[in-house]
Amino acid sequence: MKQNATFDSSFWINADRAGLLPHVLSTYTLYYAPQVAAELDPLFPSGREFQRQMRAGAIREVTPAGGPMQEFGPGERAAINVALEHRDWLLLLDDQRPFQAAMSLGLRVLCTPVLAVGLFTAGELDARQALVSLARLAALQTVSPHLITAALAQLGKSLGSATTDSERGRNHGRQETDRIG
Repeated sequence: MKQNATFDSSFWINADRAGLLPHVLSTYTLYYAPQVAAELDPLFPSGREFQRQMRAGAIREVTPAGGPMQEFGPGERAAINVALEHRDWLLLLDDQRPFQAAMSLGLRVLCTPVLAVGLFTAGELDARQALVSLARLAALQTVSPHLITAALAQLGKSLGSATTDSERGRNHGRQETDRIG
């Protein structure tokens, strides 16, 4: 069963431009606030993809009742307020200050750089694909360099442990071969 999630326009745009949107759509049941939809202009590719997914019924509109979040832009406020109303949902958000504010409110928040690493860890992306996604995010210059750096560090650790596991397997295989031979 898919996890319910709501998102801000920055996440949608970045996920689309980094090639991560198909993974987001297959992993989460997505809900958006009308304020987020208003920020996704169909003149741009990510806005056209949003409209296409909306028409296909792959994403659903949900209107926040209001809520305590009053700072940031209208889409960020609305996405955070939706997540506050649905605390079991995941909030997909890429802007650093709203991301930190949402975390301080106890919400579960995911940004595109961490998503890319998570997809690698889950085996849905290989190391090259994860690095390409992170490079695309860095090139956009719309995702905090701190978030990208943290994701690269995590990817490096994952690659390091995968190498260590691989070496352990080779060494174990050698030991078995030595015993047999």
